[in-house]
Amino acid sequence: MKILLVSLDSKFIHANLAVRYLRNFVLDDGFDIEIKEFTINQKEDYIIGELYNSNADIFCFSCYIWNIEYIKEIAIILKEAMPNIKILCGGPEVSFEVQKFMEEETYVDYVISGEGEIPFKEFLHQIHSKKPKFKKVNGLSYRENESIIINRNIEPVQNLDIIKYPYLEDDSFEEKIIYYESSRGCPFSCSFCMSSIDKTMRNFSLKRVEEDLGKLLKTNARQIKFVDRTFNANYKRSMEIMEFIKNNNPKNMNIHFEITADIINEEFLNYLINMPVNMFQFEIGIQSLNEETLCEINRHMDIQKVYNVVSKIQENNNIHMHLDLIAGLPYENYESFKKSFDGIHALNVEKIQLGFLKVLKGTKIYEDKEKHKIKYRKTAPYETYCTKYITLGEMLKLKQIEELVDKYYNEKYFEKSLHYIIKNMFTESPFEFYEEFSEYWQTNDLYKISHGRKKLYEIIYKYMVYKDKITDEFISLLRYDFVYNNQREEIPTYLNRIAEEKFRIQKRSLAVDEKFKEKYFKNVNKDDKILNDFRLVDIGGNATIFIYENKSNIFNRCRTYKINI
Repeated sequence: MKILLVSLDSKFIHANLAVRYLRNFVLDDGFDIEIKEFTINQKEDYIIGELYNSNADIFCFSCYIWNIEYIKEIAIILKEAMPNIKILCGGPEVSFEVQKFMEEETYVDYVISGEGEIPFKEFLHQIHSKKPKFKKVNGLSYRENESIIINRNIEPVQNLDIIKYPYLEDDSFEEKIIYYESSRGCPFSCSFCMSSIDKTMRNFSLKRVEEDLGKLLKTNARQIKFVDRTFNANYKRSMEIMEFIKNNNPKNMNIHFEITADIINEEFLNYLINMPVNMFQFEIGIQSLNEETLCEINRHMDIQKVYNVVSKIQENNNIHMHLDLIAGLPYENYESFKKSFDGIHALNVEKIQLGFLKVLKGTKIYEDKEKHKIKYRKTAPYETYCTKYITLGEMLKLKQIEELVDKYYNEKYFEKSLHYIIKNMFTESPFEFYEEFSEYWQTNDLYKISHGRKKLYEIIYKYMVYKDKITDEFISLLRYDFVYNNQREEIPTYLNRIAEEKFRIQKRSLAVDEKFKEKYFKNVNKDDKILNDFRLVDIGGNATIFIYENKSNIFNRCRTYKINI
């Protein structure tokens, strides 16, 4: 009997953690088991063809909000074409309202709710026996004659070390993001979050975590992303894990953690001072700065302490931070969301991530949806489109603003020019810049099509022309941003192309100057050609050299120096 574990990831660079846990947990039990991993961006017919040709007997789908609609379409086609196969679904998207799900999706034979390793293993042993006794498998729901049988819930695994290392020894994960967890559960009870359901926080042993990380840090992955909901819940433990990574990370791999800022103490802050530059990345869920909202969603947060902690981490200039906001929360109207945005924008972190409330089955917000008149899409990802406090029109406006924040703020292609605009035109409210810029996009039909990066520079230039705010300083700063982020692109005419062309002869001379090479270029041999590795451009009346790194870096694209010509 062949068992196929199927995942549909949101992007190719992601490596699904759940199916690998399941496979490795039963690897020594003699089952014929295999993983098939796809993305939601691949053609459905291709995925169906791959699954059909696998000759599997049981198809086990890992279900999340980003893939459930795809899985439904694929699974029913497989079942109707091959009536003898069995379909099993597991994951957070099918762990709640199981009766309703199985009544609606009649082609699904089995559902595993909650943590899947133990029930999946017991299920496989039962299905391989002559007389399966599915009622013994806690966490399993199944069909028996015309009835749907829902067994009692499985208790969360307390000794996480029995869960095997999820990856294989020869996995290289070239340029992929690896997901990893050192704990399960969360000590907090945020009403919108699935993690609030499991209030018992459990840890893998430090010995086990270090063994796992020792393997993962030797791969060619782009990033290790910890999925712990609150990595720093135990600050001493988190410091030990970070210390191990720092000392065993020869490729300087980037490590991403989700942390809670207002529980950080002075000892942890002082520890972070000596962390390597760009090795660690913190995602901090702020969600809102509205006190009434925070209270309603069980988010008990010391806002002033968050400000202080984020500011102190920023002073070190060694850890990248992403701050999250959620639109559509209870008591959060358009004006209060604007204040929340302005509050975190003032912190000047690397990314501001604007999300929209998702009403997930099993959460408290799902129970409170009528109380707050939360209207949301009835298909995944169940995103809110209006509430008692914010209209559909306002939410759509925030959607457009989110797109511009992502294109212009988060990508860091416009740092100096954006800073100029906000400092000189929108000092009181950076949100009002994005709001007005969004209206400019709307008026000029710019949302209708996608735009390459080069076009985005032209759009913001034309916006400043429209505002009658073009100055030599702005043009110079936008030119800096353009050259810094576009090694091969010719400077557009509107940014004064002569600013580079006038240094053409001097650049050629510098490219063969041994003292220049020695001073500005690392690991360059005497005979190496460097002409295409730097640019020489006038920025604000100063000859500025832009030196592009030979190997791309997700944080630092280029080094710049003012030089005398």
